[in-house]
Amino acid sequence: MSYAGTAESPAPPAVEASSWGRRLGAFVIDNLILGIPIGGLVMTRVLGEMSAAGMLDSSAPPSEAALNNLMNDMMGEFMLYGFIGSIISLLYFVLMHGTLGRTLGKMAVGIKVIKDDGTPCDFGAAFKRAVIYPIAGGVPYIGGLVTILNGLWPLWDEKRQSLGDKLAGTYVVRK
Repeated sequence: MSYAGTAESPAPPAVEASSWGRRLGAFVIDNLILGIPIGGLVMTRVLGEMSAAGMLDSSAPPSEAALNNLMNDMMGEFMLYGFIGSIISLLYFVLMHGTLGRTLGKMAVGIKVIKDDGTPCDFGAAFKRAVIYPIAGGVPYIGGLVTILNGLWPLWDEKRQSLGDKLAGTYVVRK
């Protein structure tokens, strides 16, 4: 699909919109890149605490009460890891889109982000585009729904834009 702009809604000239499948592929790759280190840190910390509490030393699995106590004791750390992960994610997307117009995931699947006038994505647009995730993720109950809607929006949007793209005035196009 090529974009055709209107007077009230300009579109970049002669570009091919990215398919939703490519966007999904980039999303998965980027989240593996970001998630594996943070997930590894959390698992290492949990296993260390379980070992210190003697939960890994016996042949019997730890009791549900012991696991619940451990998780309750570590809840503040989990929240901190989530906050740190959100900041790292925001920085990754803003820096990658603001400098290169694409993330490692987008590079792998051959897509990039451009502004609605066809120029490369800048830091302002990259920030607007990326900020939807930490904001939505921090809203109890509906944050996850907003995140899912943002990801699915290009499936039915005429210009294949996500909510973040609309906010930032950007498009994801084939490289």
